[in-house]
Amino acid sequence: MKVYSLIGAQPLCERTYIVTKESRALIVDPGVSAETVSAACASLGVLPIAVLLTHGHADHILGAAALQRSGIPVYAHEEEFDLISSRKNLALAVGLSVESFTPNVALHDEDTPDLPPFDVRVLHTPGHTAGGVSYLIDGALFSGDTLFEGSYGRTDFPTGDEQDLLCSIANTLFDLPKETPVYAGHGADLEREGDVCSLALPDTTIGKEYYTNPILNLL
Repeated sequence: MKVYSLIGAQPLCERTYIVTKESRALIVDPGVSAETVSAACASLGVLPIAVLLTHGHADHILGAAALQRSGIPVYAHEEEFDLISSRKNLALAVGLSVESFTPNVALHDEDTPDLPPFDVRVLHTPGHTAGGVSYLIDGALFSGDTLFEGSYGRTDFPTGDEQDLLCSIANTLFDLPKETPVYAGHGADLEREGDVCSLALPDTTIGKEYYTNPILNLL
């Protein structure tokens, strides 16, 4: 498995991940245009088979509707459907125009969607939003806006809850093997443009965050 990323517009700089294996790809949080995602997949020689949303904020779903129209199914937690299709998605607040859509597949905690050749496990990690999830894909964690290197997600947006976030990280993510690599939804990518597809390296590991993340001070 290889992981590539595209970077959304400043100042949010959301990361769209293209996870590849055996000429197939999973698109995690398309925060760039569908055209940019499609061009990147073509350049990598992979066929996108699913869009996986960690949550429904505008900067993570920008290209989802158009990708869905092209025949790629969109997956999201069932509790996130309302946020995705309402002003709670923060599109107006961040100045983005997001086309309305309804995900094709409603996910639940511990689901293992059939997306060969990938081994995917859904972890419901509410807190940043009520229907937020993290994806464990072939042993790598895609944490969206739940867990960052040395930080964690905001809880002051619609459906956010600080106690839920603490529990999600402490009881779910920190229960994963310490060597688990973590790919977060944002990071230090200010120097990159959105249409430049680059090989992505993990931001951190579960073990590093378990021992050093400041969220531990809130537990």
